[in-house]
Amino acid sequence: MPQLDSLRTVAVLLVIVYHWFPTGEGVNRLPNGTIGVMVFFVISGFLITRILIDNRNRIEAGQSRLTDTYRNFFVRRALRIFPLYYLAITVVWLAFPDTSDIDDHPLYYYFYGYNILLHKTGNWADILSPFWTLGVEEQLYFVWPWIVLLTPKASFRWVIIGMVVCGVLFRGYGYSVGDLDGVLTPASFDAFGLGALWAYIVSERPDTLPDFLKKLTTASGLALLGFVTFLFLPGNSILVVLLQRLFISILALFIIVRASLGIQGVVGQVLDSKALQYVGRISYGIYVFHMIVPGFVTPFLMRVANRVGLTITLGYWSHRLVSLAALLIIASLSWYLFEKPINDLKRYFSYTKSASKPVGQSVGQG
Repeated sequence: MPQLDSLRTVAVLLVIVYHWFPTGEGVNRLPNGTIGVMVFFVISGFLITRILIDNRNRIEAGQSRLTDTYRNFFVRRALRIFPLYYLAITVVWLAFPDTSDIDDHPLYYYFYGYNILLHKTGNWADILSPFWTLGVEEQLYFVWPWIVLLTPKASFRWVIIGMVVCGVLFRGYGYSVGDLDGVLTPASFDAFGLGALWAYIVSERPDTLPDFLKKLTTASGLALLGFVTFLFLPGNSILVVLLQRLFISILALFIIVRASLGIQGVVGQVLDSKALQYVGRISYGIYVFHMIVPGFVTPFLMRVANRVGLTITLGYWSHRLVSLAALLIIASLSWYLFEKPINDLKRYFSYTKSASKPVGQSVGQG
């Protein structure tokens, strides 16, 4: 499913746009940060749930054991996510402690509870503020494997429906107590749940695929109408708080479903671009470093240039272009020199003895 890598590129670029340009102005009149994050969540919900459903079926067929499956799942997740995460937060703690709350509350960061801290402090000026999404994912995937592996097949669709409903209801609860940020894990249940729904259809109910696609098309049209309408409402409107993420997630699911099946035509040619797919493969590093680079790496590069006699003054756009180039280079080096060698250790934790590449590994989510 290489087109999903291209969607990752789109998602991470939307997050960069949101953080690098003024909020609510110009291109950021759209909720680009929310859109990018919801795309990531829906993709993750789909890929991880599909892996888990396939492994549940292996367990039921006597080809694997529950404890071994969970161990391998958790170790593989740790190999992919933990090293770069801990490297980044440690560098910030040691080199730029004044830019983050990590100096005062390190345990929240090191135990993947930063989203809980952010919920308490509301300090979006923290240079590590985007890491709330990583806390959400890890908290969810600490328990989600047990839910998927232990829930009977006949009941799993109701779990998914309940998950989507709970996401909306939890944001409603947050609104009632004045929490409009939605950084606690249940506030994103609907995005993950919609991704899980696609995994369920693909793995368990492929016979319903044509009907599902028709219903999804209708739901996406309504979601697009609702999304556009919400652009004219204040961000603290109860309808926006309750439903904006849901509508964005439905639209993300619509695109992800078609990309996983293979989009044709001009859009498909764009998504088949090797350049876009490459950026998608290194998108985790881009996400991790995208706040650090413009604030610290780019100024450092300019100081180095001045030291060697190159007088360079960056304007508004040139600063961002240099930062983007530096970010891509750093993320590439991170992938080839740090992430990929560690990621390759997954081969020692295969879900099946004969499997060399489990479902979803091609996009780095195994």
